Amino acid sequence: MDKTKRVVAIGCSGCGALAALMVKKLKPSIEVTIIREPQEKGLLTRCATPYICCGDIMVDPSYKDDSIFTEKGIELVDVTAVGIDRKKRTVATADGNTYPYDKLVLATGAKPFIPSIPGIDLPGVFTLRTSGDAVNILNWINSRRVRNVVLLGAGAIGIEKGYLLSRRGVQVVIVEMLGHIMPNVLDPDMAEEVQGYMKEKGVKLRLGQKVTAIQGKDGVQSVTLDSGEKIDSNMVVVSVGARCNVGLAGDAGLKLGKLGLQVNEYLQTSDFDIYAGGDLIEYQSHVTGKPVLGQLRPNAVIAGRVIAKNILGFDVKFPPLINSFCTKFFDKNIAGVGLTEEEAKKEAIEVVTAKQKSISKHSMMRERKPYIVKLIFDKKNQQLIGGQIVSDAECPVKSIDVIALAIRCNLKILDLATLRCAGQPELSPDPGKEPIALAAESAFSKLYNE
Repeated sequence: MDKTKRVVAIGCSGCGALAALMVKKLKPSIEVTIIREPQEKGLLTRCATPYICCGDIMVDPSYKDDSIFTEKGIELVDVTAVGIDRKKRTVATADGNTYPYDKLVLATGAKPFIPSIPGIDLPGVFTLRTSGDAVNILNWINSRRVRNVVLLGAGAIGIEKGYLLSRRGVQVVIVEMLGHIMPNVLDPDMAEEVQGYMKEKGVKLRLGQKVTAIQGKDGVQSVTLDSGEKIDSNMVVVSVGARCNVGLAGDAGLKLGKLGLQVNEYLQTSDFDIYAGGDLIEYQSHVTGKPVLGQLRPNAVIAGRVIAKNILGFDVKFPPLINSFCTKFFDKNIAGVGLTEEEAKKEAIEVVTAKQKSISKHSMMRERKPYIVKLIFDKKNQQLIGGQIVSDAECPVKSIDVIALAIRCNLKILDLATLRCAGQPELSPDPGKEPIALAAESAFSKLYNE
């Protein structure tokens, strides 16, 4: 029988907070302590930060306040954790105190990667991860009356900020070193469905280019690209990825991987009394079996719940990562899951792909809007390994969850060709235009006609 009496979580975002809450829910008698950074409060919905920095929403509604912890008897310690003594099973904090544990949860997350660029430390250059970052950006925009912004990175955060800032009347230029937007989510053919629309909305793209310098005196004034182009700008926001915060774990002698902290399928570190999840760890890819990052909130939330159950002895396996994702740019809604076609080719996986256009409602409905689905199959075993959606309506992007479940269940081309979805004229396409099934039919035809 499990004898755990004290659980300590370091970090209070998706993983740490959910692990603490779930432990208390399942076994209220356990003493639970969350140690978090002094500036933290409550539970932040990090996906709100682009909306905060553009003034669309306020900070407070983006938090679940501390009462969700204190009402359940969870102790909150607002002091930085500085060390873990695995022999004594204690965590030391910056104020000299120590906190004993039977089981420890590491959820220290990640920090934005800052490229080495001349001028990167100028006032007016920002990263966006916390509510404090978002407020600082908003204050700069308002106090400096910002009219021109350069965004480094055309991933999800860059795309969302571009959409929200341009809606405020700010001129936005997005610089991406790779050849198309959202390269980890979309293939070039699907990215093109969005890029033309972005230009129509006034957002300028500089693809396949790098920033070589940021100029200014008391603040950003311009940005220079490797093409030689100089862009006037009052602000730069850097969104080029994040690095796992492995310092505390490494100092404690826990085994690190190539990308982040190593864990097993139960989310245990090399010390089985210490669990970890969220942005801190490297996951295992469902498709390739290789280490991958999964720095998205749903992964952290599920990891926290799995950790809590395993602390209590339930032995729940965290499934290999598929990484479902969605975002939007004005009226373009974008989603992706699994491997892109380009990623599959880099892994030497021969693929068969299919794209299918459809509409969000039955063809007789006036409000119908177009969307397109792309499916990627492993040609050898015919299993689905990836999917992408670009839609002019919001509802169809949730079909990415169907695609994700199909990947997780190792469904094949003919399995998806018989997919039957609920249908109603205002809620779905015509049954004969269900794009996942039709894309699978198209992939089957390609194989059959070879």
